[in-house]
Amino acid sequence: MSVYDKLDLERYSRQIPVFHMNGQIRLAESTAAVVGLGGLGSLISYYLAAAGVGRLVIVDGESVELSNLNRQILYETEDIGLPKAVLAAKRLKGLNPNVDVVPHPEPINRSNVSDILNGVDVIIDALDDWSARLILDEFAEKTGVPLIHGAVDGLFGQATTVVPGKTPCLACIAPKRLGNRGCRAAVGPVVGLIASLEALEAVKILSGLEPSMAGYLVVVDARDLHVDLIKLEKVDCDTCRSRIYS
Repeated sequence: MSVYDKLDLERYSRQIPVFHMNGQIRLAESTAAVVGLGGLGSLISYYLAAAGVGRLVIVDGESVELSNLNRQILYETEDIGLPKAVLAAKRLKGLNPNVDVVPHPEPINRSNVSDILNGVDVIIDALDDWSARLILDEFAEKTGVPLIHGAVDGLFGQATTVVPGKTPCLACIAPKRLGNRGCRAAVGPVVGLIASLEALEAVKILSGLEPSMAGYLVVVDARDLHVDLIKLEKVDCDTCRSRIYS
C-alpha cells in the first residue's frame, strides 16, 4: 500500500489546498525530531502530529511537575511525576494514530545525539538551556539537517531557522556565558506564539516550501505586541569551522 493510499484525506482536507497532495505526501514520508517536551515542545509536537508528519522522534528526560501546567498542554494534573516523553507519545498517537511516535525519555547529550537523531529530516529545538541547544547545533552542522530554534523568557520570545552551509549556526548567536538554568518565567500564550512559529517552519520545510526564518532572528515582545526581524550575520565560530559535509 502506498503512502497516498494510507492518507486520511478528510483529516487533512483543510490543509491540502495549501500544501497540495505532493506536500501532504512529503509530510507523511518525513521524520521530525522535537527535542524538549515542555511548553514549546508539547505544542510543536501536537501541531506536527496533527499536520500528518509521518514519524516524530520526541526527546525529554524530565517528568511532569505542577509548575509545568500553565503552558505544557500535553499534560494534566494527574500526570504529575510521570515521564513526559512516554505521556507525550500516548497523547500524540491518540490525536493521530497514523503518526509513528518514537519517544526517548532521556536528556540529549553528545553521547546519544547521533543515535537519537539519525535519519531525521528536521530538528526542532524546544529546549531551555544553551548548552544542550549547541549539541543540536553541532549535530546539524555536521549532518546538514535544518535546525529550528525557539526560546521564551517571560513576555519575550525568539525563533530562527539554521540551514547548515547557508545561514549562521546557533553558536554564532549564542550568549557568551552559557547557562543550564532552565525556564524561570514563561507565560503560556507567549510560549504558544513561538511554538507556532517553529511548528509552521517545520511543516513548510517538510512539505517542500521554503523556510521563512532562515538567516533571520524573529524577536517577539509580547508586552507591547512588537515583532522585530533581525538579519543574522555569520561569524567565524568553532561550530561553523567544524563542518564536515560538502
